[in-house]
Amino acid sequence: MPQIDFYILHTKARQERDRLACQLVDKAWHQGYRTYIHTHSLIQAKQLDDLLWTFKDTSFLPHDIYPEVLSSTAPIRIGYTDQLCEKMEVLINLTATVPPFFALVKRIAEIVDDTPTAREAGRDRYRCYQQTADNVLKVHEIYR
Repeated sequence: MPQIDFYILHTKARQERDRLACQLVDKAWHQGYRTYIHTHSLIQAKQLDDLLWTFKDTSFLPHDIYPEVLSSTAPIRIGYTDQLCEKMEVLINLTATVPPFFALVKRIAEIVDDTPTAREAGRDRYRCYQQTADNVLKVHEIYR
C-alpha cells in the first residue's frame, strides 16, 4: 500500500495549492518518479498544465494531459478521469475525494486548502485511507 502525505496549507490563496503541487511534482521528477496529478476537471488540468510551463524559470517539467495524449511517454501526466495512466508511481490528488486507483501507486500527496469545506473533505480522505490496511499516513503543516 502507498505512503500517503497530507500537506495542510495555511493560506486561502488557491494558487498556493497549485504552486505546491508543482513543487511536489518537480521534486518527484528529479528523484526519477513518474507522477500523475489528479484534477477534478479538464479546465483544472489545463490550468495546471499552464502553470507547469511557467512556475520555474530555470527548468522544464515534461508533462501532458491524460487522456488527451494517450500514447505519451511523458513522466508527468495530468488527468481528470477515474482511470490512472500506466506505470505511475506518485499520485498528487487535487480533488475532494479518494481516487479509485489510489492503491496502484507507491506514494500519494494530498493537498488540503485552509477552508472549512476543504479541511472536512481532507479529514474524510484521511479516514478513508486510514481504514485501508497498511497505509503510512503523514501530515505536514505548511504556512505561507
